[in-house]
Amino acid sequence: MPVEYPIKRLSCDEFDAFESTIDTEYFGVVSAKVILKKACLSIQRQDELLDFLTNFEFITITNIANDPSNNHWLGKRTKAFLADVNIQFGKKATFTEEKTDDLIMMSDNFAGSDQIVNIAETSFKYSRFLNDPYLPLDKARQIYGDIAKNSFKKTGRFFATITRAETIAGFLLFSINASNSTSTIELVAIDQNHKGRGIGRSLIRSLESYVHGKGVAEIRVGTQLNNIDAFKFYTTCGFKVRECNSIYHYWPSRS
Repeated sequence: MPVEYPIKRLSCDEFDAFESTIDTEYFGVVSAKVILKKACLSIQRQDELLDFLTNFEFITITNIANDPSNNHWLGKRTKAFLADVNIQFGKKATFTEEKTDDLIMMSDNFAGSDQIVNIAETSFKYSRFLNDPYLPLDKARQIYGDIAKNSFKKTGRFFATITRAETIAGFLLFSINASNSTSTIELVAIDQNHKGRGIGRSLIRSLESYVHGKGVAEIRVGTQLNNIDAFKFYTTCGFKVRECNSIYHYWPSRS
């Protein structure tokens, strides 16, 4: 029988493991997340973690820096499967004077837009959620639209939008962490009818100037390794690879 933990969290030097109420509510399965911060070589530590995870149905495991020893023991001791290889980019935030005829708006606590939800739902072809045959396909397909929708009317959730002919042609969702002087891009999406027209680059340049004015030193963003177009886009915009993380999905009862 699984051990009942009064607190849904287990932490040590090697990892952090905790209940993920967001995934639980969204996918309808009791979920958890694990961050493998460094090599977890101790069999005792591995046993403690795996025992804790029997309390959950669906677990996302992030292996920071793609540590090979963690990849090895996960493959040997579990049926966790690789769902994503996430590339983390970084770029120094500097001021650039953006010259464009587009109407670019920066909004905190954004009221919302059906156009943005539609762009988000139709723009993303790569997702670790779509790579998991055990997750509800309808939920996996609409997750980015729901992320955008759930960010409306939220303080600290910023939208940058470009409007052409009174229509939103593209948007960028980001946040600012004042404690470590960083801004994280969460979503960038361009309407299908406006791709290839420099909208993405305009959004990045406008974001850069905006957060630089708020004292942000670095902009961060992540994308999937197999998303070649996004990889090229960010490098063209001056981003440098900072980190590569492997992400596993684990369903203990299906092992």
